[in-house]
Amino acid sequence: MSSALTRVAYAYDRLRTYPPEVAGRIATAMGNALQTRGEEPVLLELGVGTGRIALPLIARGYRYLALDHDPAMLEVFRQKAAGVMRKVRLLLADAREIPLPEGSVHAVIVVHLWHLLPDWPRALAEALRVLKPGGVLLEGWDRVEAEAECRLQERWQALVAEEGFPVERGTHSRRLKEVEEALRRLGLRPKTREVVAWREERTPREALEALQERLYSFTRAVPQEVHERAMSRLLAWAEAEFGDLDRPFPVEKRFFLRTSRLS
Repeated sequence: MSSALTRVAYAYDRLRTYPPEVAGRIATAMGNALQTRGEEPVLLELGVGTGRIALPLIARGYRYLALDHDPAMLEVFRQKAAGVMRKVRLLLADAREIPLPEGSVHAVIVVHLWHLLPDWPRALAEALRVLKPGGVLLEGWDRVEAEAECRLQERWQALVAEEGFPVERGTHSRRLKEVEEALRRLGLRPKTREVVAWREERTPREALEALQERLYSFTRAVPQEVHERAMSRLLAWAEAEFGDLDRPFPVEKRFFLRTSRLS
């Protein structure tokens, strides 16, 4: 496993984690959505990453199948879950080809994944295939309001566009609507609610690091040499714009959960 992949996995873990109380609220909402009729619940998460959703649920005793296609992410997750692996199974696999039999899990968890999959209808079909009757698809996502971070992202976008690589943002929101429409066509009744709202602080330096390490999906199609040039210019712009790159700015966040239950 390359050191670059491992570095990105650790950066993701550090910069995209949830505060403990927020993670607990999310785990409670997901646990409350289960209807297992006396059976021990089995949960499958697609795109488990480094475990920010999984670990609070595992701590509550659920059997957990943790799937990701990225071995570096799974390795960080394995290290973090080392003391509670008795009920955990790691799956290095593609969400579009889940290596499980039909009707084998009580819940499939998908958080910030659909927009990363070019063939998302296949992944959705797989998620529904492995659900038991009465099982539930749990989709989660954040909504973030951070003016300073948005300015940095927009400036990066403008810089790569100047080099002939226009970048489209907003895919995540559009994909959520597409998935909901697909679920309704299948006769399901997805229901969305806000689970928790909270405030964090982030510094311009941390926001720059997230861009540098390509933690956002919209950065990934840009060639590395173009990305590096843009980041060099962005750093100079940020120093002039913000002055102290370690002075924190507020970030308002909300987490939403959409549930769709099979009959």
